[in-house]
Amino acid sequence: MTNPNDDYTSRGWLVTTAALAVLILVSFIPPIEAGGVSLRRASIISDLVTLDSATTEVGQEAEPEINVEEFEVDLDEVAEQVAQTTATASPFGEGTSASWEGIFDEQPTGGEAQHDDEPLPSLEALLKADYSDILPADSLITSIEEFRGDEFDTPMHRLYEKLLAGQESVRVAFMGDSFVEGDILTADLRELLQDTFHGGGVGYVPVASPFTGFRQTIKTTSKGWTPYNIMQRKSTPEPYVGDYFVSGWVARATDGASTRWDMTDRRRHLMECNRARLLFISRESSKITVILNDNVQREFEFDGSDVVRQIVVEEEQILSLEMRVDSGAAGFTAIGADFDSTSGLSLDNFSVRSNNGQAMFWSSASVNAQIHSMRPYDLVVLQYGLNIMQADRHNYSLYGEQVEKMVRYVESCFPGAAVLVMGVSDRSQRNEQGIVPMSSAVDLTRSQREAAEKCGVAFWNTYEAMQRLGGMTAFVENGWAGKDYTHINYAGGREIARQLYYALLQGAESYSEALRERIERTKPVISNPLPMIQVPEPVTLQDTVITLPR
Repeated sequence: MTNPNDDYTSRGWLVTTAALAVLILVSFIPPIEAGGVSLRRASIISDLVTLDSATTEVGQEAEPEINVEEFEVDLDEVAEQVAQTTATASPFGEGTSASWEGIFDEQPTGGEAQHDDEPLPSLEALLKADYSDILPADSLITSIEEFRGDEFDTPMHRLYEKLLAGQESVRVAFMGDSFVEGDILTADLRELLQDTFHGGGVGYVPVASPFTGFRQTIKTTSKGWTPYNIMQRKSTPEPYVGDYFVSGWVARATDGASTRWDMTDRRRHLMECNRARLLFISRESSKITVILNDNVQREFEFDGSDVVRQIVVEEEQILSLEMRVDSGAAGFTAIGADFDSTSGLSLDNFSVRSNNGQAMFWSSASVNAQIHSMRPYDLVVLQYGLNIMQADRHNYSLYGEQVEKMVRYVESCFPGAAVLVMGVSDRSQRNEQGIVPMSSAVDLTRSQREAAEKCGVAFWNTYEAMQRLGGMTAFVENGWAGKDYTHINYAGGREIARQLYYALLQGAESYSEALRERIERTKPVISNPLPMIQVPEPVTLQDTVITLPR
């Protein structure tokens, strides 16, 4: 029984003071994320003190949004390495390439270079681009911005010209993170562009990867390989660590290692593949067997060398292809395979999960340049940023500087290619108030756009395009994105792909219109010239009689 004479007042004040102290200390614990749910800071002093996850104690520097030291790159050194590689590269030489018709007997045409007997691009086709039957109203399109001032002959203009001409191969490299993994978004963008500009095939695929089962647009069956991802660079052994292409994948072989690729019909034009390339490095003498459509087999032998090799297969239709390393596995690095057509558009998906784009600096500039000389790119799309976005961070200036370096790196390794920076996608988070937009997406988009502007390349606002469709909340409600409110699925990828497709068509149409206006300005000002004036025939001295005065 309680003694009425006992006084608990002082003891109660002690408990209250201790509880208050604990709550104040908890207020300084930064926000955390668990199971895809962002938990806000529990603060009872939020009305008095504003805390930002990007700031630390007074007098200390704010923690940077990304680690740049680990991804240090010397762009001058990259440019020099590419120049040396390009000067000595022999992309279709006997030591580099083999065609399906026979080892070094007939070199592959490649379908990239314009032959003398091919007609020049039709000026009429360039001047009459009209996609009004496809495009919605301009107000519904998120346009591509190009920061080249009044310049007319820009890389994007050259891309549009090739697309409109319809007589050349156009190759697109789509570099991104898990947002486009498994050919999400890029499968539909490829399909739509091939609908309009022709072409076929799925583009680039790794020789071996733990994620091949996730990709619907091609079936890959591999055995005897050890795949490495560029994000695992520290654990990648020599010499493979120095063999990375921007695709982000290499594979180590054992004798007898093999991969089989089967084309699928999950998208239009995938089965319209009539060319394949196998890309690899063979540092030791090797023998490789290639089996086409289960009924034709060829053997290829290569001497040891550090250069990138290719085997090019051209057939009326490629339904399946198998590669087997019969010997020389100890010095063999598999880079990947490429499935496209000898004309029209192809699009390569280079997705690397957890990559904010800086991992490209770990790729080999020499490997990039060699492959570009074999199969040059016309457009490189950079889709990154999702992995660095934080709910309470609003300053992404450091990342913007890295985006500038990414652009310069791409321009060095893939000279002549247009570069398109995609802004970060929309994203939402769950907190005690429910599902709310992550406003920092706007800040990150701004930094990416500023980087594109400083580099004078193109920019497309992915966030704005998604907002036109209702934002990430609507994506989840429509079944277009996962419940993490971060990653889209194939259905969501189709919606964003269509928006980017519209933007590219609009850009091509605008280029055509600008070209027409440019030609109009060069026409004579006087539409009805004056009639010709008859000029008397010249008179010679011997026809003239001169009378001299007496």
